[in-house]
Amino acid sequence: MKKIILALITLFTLLISTGCTPIVNKYRVNVDAITHNNANIQPSSYSIKALGSETDANGLRFQRHAQHLAKILNEKGYSPASYETLAEQQIYFDYGIDKIKEEHRTYREPEVTFGVSWGFPYGYYHHRYHPFWHDVGYTTYRTYEKTYRVFNRYIVILSKNQAGQELWRVDVSSAGESAGLEKIVPLLLDAAKPYIGTNTAEPIKLVIEENRDKKE
Repeated sequence: MKKIILALITLFTLLISTGCTPIVNKYRVNVDAITHNNANIQPSSYSIKALGSETDANGLRFQRHAQHLAKILNEKGYSPASYETLAEQQIYFDYGIDKIKEEHRTYREPEVTFGVSWGFPYGYYHHRYHPFWHDVGYTTYRTYEKTYRVFNRYIVILSKNQAGQELWRVDVSSAGESAGLEKIVPLLLDAAKPYIGTNTAEPIKLVIEENRDKKE
């Protein structure tokens, strides 16, 4: 019984200590940006297109992420073209996920069960009964397997002029166990924002935090 009470007290203390401090997810990302050396890259009118041939530009998910990209471009000084054919820059956008690792692990953990026994500590044979209760713990072990998968989540933003010449490109990726893109793609787009139209000598490693209060 004492063990159960101690476990409940520990759990209650943990909930109290973390209740006012929300857990913020952090992501490690790689950013690689390149810009045409001979091009004078300035914010201009743009139109967003799907980069991958398998990406449905009319799909609802693509449109949602494209709206986030458009917001970032507008904040950088770009303006959406009235007609696609008049856009000075065609912004090609794509996102996706690749499984890069899968690992199976076996674990063996103890399981403690509790029981109650009835005893007579003294005076039994002299007909003076003094019963008491006490806990009896039984430890068993269980074996289970767990599969860990690591995915590479990525986005690509590529700009071309009206002649089809590549002007600048930003690649952002993040490795992790989550395969959900709805949350990670906006974060990758935000990480790409400072590097649009710039050069990085090599991929830059960043740690970004999820902003729970951010709304589109």
